[in-house]
Amino acid sequence: MALRKAIAALGAAALVIAAAAPAAADEAETLAWSQTIARGLFKLCLADAPDAAVVAEHGEVWGWPRFMGYLEHPDGYKREAGGESRMTRQDGDLSAYVEATIQSGVVITAKPDPVRYFRCNMASDQTVGADLAAYFTDVYGAPASKTDTATVWLSGAAAGASPASDGDALAAVEAGAADARGMRIELTRENGLDRAKLTLFQKAPPAG
Repeated sequence: MALRKAIAALGAAALVIAAAAPAAADEAETLAWSQTIARGLFKLCLADAPDAAVVAEHGEVWGWPRFMGYLEHPDGYKREAGGESRMTRQDGDLSAYVEATIQSGVVITAKPDPVRYFRCNMASDQTVGADLAAYFTDVYGAPASKTDTATVWLSGAAAGASPASDGDALAAVEAGAADARGMRIELTRENGLDRAKLTLFQKAPPAG
């Protein structure tokens, strides 16, 4: 009797494992999809910066839904191009999305030279942050700052700046040479979403 019960228990366990395996595979595939889309967004942004219109055009070629306009107008910035789009995946009861927000224009408060800016922001309901951290580390090396709340990379003229904010990166570019260009990338997790924000500042060439 004991042997029969043991066999029955093993059989029940096997059924549970068999039933769970496809779900686990689906979850892994959903995460892998999200990671691929998130990486792809930043590869696209880095290739086409500092023009958000070009990023949107090429993004739509690669399968992003149309980048629609949005209302964000940061203080001290004049946005000239931009939009937001979301890619989604539905696999039975599992769903995932990666949202992109891009914009470019001029920092109207920059002194003494005109400074152009470009932003590429991402939000995902999947845990893509670790994969993006590996990607940015491969491209830019170790982060300039890593805390419990944020991981930050700095490059170009911003490399020696404080990692605290975009404003510090902007100040470093303003203080740089005539062709100064600096970038700040920040990874965070907020309200259940993995977020990444890339901000590029570049001194504009003289008019004429």
